[in-house]
Amino acid sequence: MTMQHNNSDLLGTLFASTAEKTGAVVSAAMISSPLWLPSLKVVSDVAEILAPILGCIYLSLQIGFKLWDRTRSED
Repeated sequence: MTMQHNNSDLLGTLFASTAEKTGAVVSAAMISSPLWLPSLKVVSDVAEILAPILGCIYLSLQIGFKLWDRTRSED
């Protein structure tokens, strides 16, 4: 006779509440942080460069569309 384990029942037994599940995920993330932290640093460095540029482009487009809309409505 073999015993079958249902993973959801096992996890439900170990982590009954949402707070316990959240705590387990945060703990696992912190334990594994040396693996993913360097990648996060690279993404942060790229965002540091691109965010102001993209913000200027977005603002320029918004101003351009607003001016274009006003000139069209005056005709």
